[in-house]
Amino acid sequence: MKQARNLPMVALVSLILISADCRAGEWGLGAGVAAQRPPQEGTDTEVVFWPFPSYEGERLSLGFGYGSFALLSSQRFRVAAEGQLRFPGYDPDSSAALDGLKRRDLTLDLGFSFMASGEWGIATFKLLGDTLRVQEGYEISALYQYPIQFNRLAIVPAIGIKLPSDELVRYYYGVEPTETADGRPAYSGKSTLNTTARLDLMYELSSEWEIIGGAEYTHLGEGITDSPIIARSNEVVIYSAIIYHF
Repeated sequence: MKQARNLPMVALVSLILISADCRAGEWGLGAGVAAQRPPQEGTDTEVVFWPFPSYEGERLSLGFGYGSFALLSSQRFRVAAEGQLRFPGYDPDSSAALDGLKRRDLTLDLGFSFMASGEWGIATFKLLGDTLRVQEGYEISALYQYPIQFNRLAIVPAIGIKLPSDELVRYYYGVEPTETADGRPAYSGKSTLNTTARLDLMYELSSEWEIIGGAEYTHLGEGITDSPIIARSNEVVIYSAIIYHF
């Protein structure tokens, strides 16, 4: 697994070396809010808000918590170096059931993606890993999307799968030996298959202003739901943002 952990650093170097491409494209500035409902016992919905840059160029894309740079591309496929923020799964101070657990920190996942598209839709495969060594794990994912355009409104339904590594599951859903308590044994977790359903919406208010939003439902596999701190078998994330294009 050590080779897989090195992939994010390669992707980071690629993004830095070729970021000059961003000189020819459309910049924007956005403000977004995201709400996440963690599956951990006793947790409430957590909300985060932050401004972010927006950019759409021939090779570089920046958006709501992610960045992507095409290494190879054509009308039908795209191979890219990609980065994505991974937010903490829960705040232990928000639930008495999680008392004694350490807070799980935000991290930056980096890696590679492959996208193929046609009249049938868009298929994307990703390998992203923790580059800040917060949990030292990685995740493999596959997503199928079918964009539908109605004038200024774009609707993009999607389904997918996610395969988090042992390390990722242990950090966000496990219980370390130092965190055990009555009724809460240690649990290291294991790699598991999660399935997702997602819907993204994009609406052009004008040539300068755009609204985006969406929701993702994830059904968690047994490697996660077997944890003594997990009360629900699903995670839900909802987001919205407004972007001004220069």
